[in-house]
Amino acid sequence: MASDWLVARRVAVACIVLALAYFSFKIVDVILQVFAAMLVSLALHALAEPFARLTRFPERYAVFPVALLVFGGIGLTLYLFGSTIQVQVAELFNELPAAWSAFEKRFHLEGMSDDLLRRAEASAPSGETVISAVQGLTSNVFQVLLGSFLVIVGGIYFAASPDLYRRMFLSLWAAPDRPAVARRLAAVSEDLRHFLKAQLIAMVVVGVLTFIGLTIVGVPSALALALFAGLAEFVPMIGPVVAAAPAVLIALTLGVDTGLWTLLVFVIVQQSESNVITPLLQQRMVSLPPAVTLFAVVAFGNAFGALGVVLATPLTVLAFAAFKAHGEMEAKPKPVSEPSSA
Repeated sequence: MASDWLVARRVAVACIVLALAYFSFKIVDVILQVFAAMLVSLALHALAEPFARLTRFPERYAVFPVALLVFGGIGLTLYLFGSTIQVQVAELFNELPAAWSAFEKRFHLEGMSDDLLRRAEASAPSGETVISAVQGLTSNVFQVLLGSFLVIVGGIYFAASPDLYRRMFLSLWAAPDRPAVARRLAAVSEDLRHFLKAQLIAMVVVGVLTFIGLTIVGVPSALALALFAGLAEFVPMIGPVVAAAPAVLIALTLGVDTGLWTLLVFVIVQQSESNVITPLLQQRMVSLPPAVTLFAVVAFGNAFGALGVVLATPLTVLAFAAFKAHGEMEAKPKPVSEPSSA
């Protein structure tokens, strides 16, 4: 009788675990959005600490003026420079087809686009399919905007009451294990915070250096291309290559020399970022091997789509930091109890 009860209990536990795994798989996008909101919360806290020291404002409440300053500053920047950025982005999209045509002519690839066009016409979708595709695109844009809003608002909520959510997370563990889990959670949060600081500074530096270099070379839409390069820096290794492609393509329309100088600008910026800026910024951060970073981006991209590509590096940092914290705790010698006196 006891053995039957034990088997039934194990089967029930296995069914619950499988149900939770299936449920997690179905809501993986929501889980990734929660993780992104946690990153926003860590970034706000990283900015709130110096703000609280300077203003002697309680750190818990300093998150709100910091969030107002950050998002208000972004809105003000878009208001002041939004028209310039919009014009340059529109020019960039208008110039890319002509740049591709010039690239084909220069390297004698004129037949490639015609062949692709014929294949596209042969497999042209019906009107209903086109309408469905447009509706899907509109839905995706709405989902991106809604997801961004949820991440920002969720990040502010997390930052406003971190102790509440920390206690909720620790309540999932048995009481004797909570102190060790709390120390590991603090170590992981610290590593993620250092990562975000380093990544933000690197993005700004790469964007500024790219803008200066493209302006000196004389590439059109330098501001839009530099903004794209700075944002793409958040996805290591793959992002810089994707950011360089349109700039080099447009520069080739001005001549091979301009294209080579533009390529040299991106090479110098990336070498400066990888060999000078990043090592200085990441001294206190988890060091990720380049191969691990590359395949992590590919793996998370295949598994979770565009959001997985964006969050691949912080998720990998999270995994490495958790294993590092676990190893450090395992390596600590346990206190030896003194023999009681008779």
